Amino acid sequence: MKQDWKAVGSYGTVGLEVVLCILVGLFIGRWLDGKLGTDPYLSVLWFFFGLGAAGKAVFRAWKEMQAVAEREEREQGNPAPRFDDRKALQDERAPDGDRRTGSSGEVRDPGGLQDAKGNDER
Repeated sequence: MKQDWKAVGSYGTVGLEVVLCILVGLFIGRWLDGKLGTDPYLSVLWFFFGLGAAGKAVFRAWKEMQAVAEREEREQGNPAPRFDDRKALQDERAPDGDRRTGSSGEVRDPGGLQDAKGNDER
């Protein structure tokens, strides 16, 4: 339980980090524009630097979440899915001869023995 709250705390700050990256970039740009008289060019440039930093923060958090999930799967095993995968159930119930037909009724070629026109290449 304590581990769950730790994850909420560490990943819950990503939104705050995104907002702060963008605002800090914007304010640095506005400060430089005021000092150098280049209004609005450096504000826009530093705004995009802030967006880049925010994107990097989100990407870093995403990779960190993936690493934690993979570690937990190794330690605890892969849990059963929490949703009903109707497509997989439908494929399991289909008779063996029926599995080659797609949802549109066309016959799929699992061995790749037909060319683009449907001619058999055997």
